[in-house]
Amino acid sequence: MRVVIANLSDPVDEDLDFRAYWKQHEMPPRQPRLSLFEQPHDWGFHIYAIGVYLMDLGEADQVEFWDYSAERQTHYLSNGIVRVTFFNDDDVSAYLEQTGDPDLFINHGPVGVGLLDMLAGRCFRVHVVLAKWGRRDADAECYLVDSEEMLDEQARLYVPVVNTAQIHPTDTPKQRDFVYLASVYAGKRHDLLVDAVRGTALTGHLHPVDDPSLLDLSDTHVTTSAFNEIDVVELLRSSRIAVYPGDGTSNPASMWECVAAGLPIVVNRDIAGGKHLVVPGVTGELAAPDRFREVMEEVLAGRDSYRPREHFESEWDTVSTIEGYLDFFEQMGWARS
Repeated sequence: MRVVIANLSDPVDEDLDFRAYWKQHEMPPRQPRLSLFEQPHDWGFHIYAIGVYLMDLGEADQVEFWDYSAERQTHYLSNGIVRVTFFNDDDVSAYLEQTGDPDLFINHGPVGVGLLDMLAGRCFRVHVVLAKWGRRDADAECYLVDSEEMLDEQARLYVPVVNTAQIHPTDTPKQRDFVYLASVYAGKRHDLLVDAVRGTALTGHLHPVDDPSLLDLSDTHVTTSAFNEIDVVELLRSSRIAVYPGDGTSNPASMWECVAAGLPIVVNRDIAGGKHLVVPGVTGELAAPDRFREVMEEVLAGRDSYRPREHFESEWDTVSTIEGYLDFFEQMGWARS
């Protein structure tokens, strides 16, 4: 079985002899690989997980991750997935002329719509759709969605699975009240969070923040760190609760990692997708923007009454969730073996 997973950046406008390039191209030799839970904590675990799991079972013999880039590359990741970068859809088309079509194609994000169309009738297609896009913007055999409003007979609710072997609660001493894991841009609403805690005794940490000058942290007890400057797992373990004030964002995997680490989470009730993570009184609370600080203080005061990790293990176990996706694909017509 050959599986392809795509999470595409913007295409690069190149008009080359794509066929000639891929006709002479040779894939790198296979390397020893890490299994699903042997992987260290890193970006993309939930995106790669279905492919890695199928390799662990011996069902998939080739799993690829596709992206667009100004530089073509083919190399193996430590989990055994081969990362292939292309310029654009035409480049992919020429590649498929040489390699043939995958058996299963899973697309994350709106840029892959052209590939979903290209592969119609050629393989089983899954489209992972985020509510912030506002619509199911491409044809596919089935969909994974992050909002209950988008559910129908072709769609299943998407849970970004977590490497629970690496991310779990410990007795690490707590160094701060809250942690927020999100890059700084408008939809992540760092401004809402910082303004909420300004002038209070609440302590927190923001990660990753590559340019702290983008934020006004005056009269706060908030610290920051750049990407790869701090161990994210230890950051989670040394925090009391997690927060997610973003509204122009949808179902970020880092929210689920926080809950898997045992942190109750306070999430902006206006977040576009991912509200199914928040089970009031169990995993955390949804908060109105104008009450964000008050809800944070309430969750901090009662955090020992929450059971985020226990609920995560019972409802969103990694292997059970992946198997649930695969069962759903089969119900929708995928031939697993």
